[in-house]
Amino acid sequence: MSAIQQSTKAKYPPVPNFIGGAFVGTSGEHLEVTNPADGSVISRVPLSQNAEVSRAAEAARAAFPAWSAMPIKERVQVFFRYKTLLEKNIDGLAALVSEENGKVDSEARAEVLKSAELTEFACSLPQITAGEVLEVSKGVECRVERYPVGIVASITPFNFPNMVPNWTIPNAIALGNCMILKPSEQVPLSATRIAELLREAGLPDGVFNIVNGGQATVEAICDHPDIEAITFVGSTRVAKIVYRRGTASLKRVLALGGAKNHLIVMPDAEPEMTSSNVVASMSGCAGQRCMAASVMMAVGQSDHIIEKMVATMRAMVPGKHIGPSSRARRRSGSSATSPRRRRRGQRSSSMAAATPCPAKRTASTSVRRSSIM
Repeated sequence: MSAIQQSTKAKYPPVPNFIGGAFVGTSGEHLEVTNPADGSVISRVPLSQNAEVSRAAEAARAAFPAWSAMPIKERVQVFFRYKTLLEKNIDGLAALVSEENGKVDSEARAEVLKSAELTEFACSLPQITAGEVLEVSKGVECRVERYPVGIVASITPFNFPNMVPNWTIPNAIALGNCMILKPSEQVPLSATRIAELLREAGLPDGVFNIVNGGQATVEAICDHPDIEAITFVGSTRVAKIVYRRGTASLKRVLALGGAKNHLIVMPDAEPEMTSSNVVASMSGCAGQRCMAASVMMAVGQSDHIIEKMVATMRAMVPGKHIGPSSRARRRSGSSATSPRRRRRGQRSSSMAAATPCPAKRTASTSVRRSSIM
């Protein structure tokens, strides 16, 4: 039975952690998980503490010797099957992304397909990571061998609940590591389905674990002595915090921060292509991706391009091109912030609530004019 199933109080029951191959509930503090389309509560997510992180680390440590000793050609067989399951279940996975994140279906499906593509790359690792033996002089060899790091953790944001976890999961695990995932507490349902599919693909118990939570969970991950490496995707401010805290205990840390993208449009730009691309960049994925355009500088006589952008934007249909959160606000006739945004503001101190693009607004961008030309 799926860990994501119907409940009488909310659409889904409280989100469990996934430790040692089993879904584990917790009685501690929980946060509500809402659908950004209408603000309805669809589940609750636990705010795990040090104890849950330690249990996940123990499970990963127990699984590491056997998993790391397995030849990489055997390890990647799990991900051949996992890729097939991602493609087979794309309808349900995309629907879950849309429901908890607010993307339109086409964007959610593209995200899941990207996860399958990332997994396909991991399947090629036996050829990419082969060792080398160099004969540097008579009777002297230089040998290059690769070994798993150990237990690694990944802290992921809310804007790509399926794809960003798969930036790390296939590669880290296929290379012989065991892993702890801490997804954004705003979009924990996709991570639960990922765990189910990995288990169905034959991944041994304890190799992959999920600990849900907020700032305390992230701090516990940064400080835990058995965790050797951390990947983080989030705001630049929090990326710096995670990097400093993780490296202070000699962990390897890859911390990816936010981006602020500016577009410069020249007067001789092709109007159709420019207007459609700028609007798509600004509005796609609810404006919450690192490459979303937040500022466009129109140089010289560019009014005709701006007018084309306005026409393109007016032709967009909420719920089809922009996402359900915009549609819900338009129905209400209010320009107030969405429930998702209010929740983010209320928990701005949470390390895990940070988004890679925190300053971007849904379906909005500013235009600056320049008289350089």
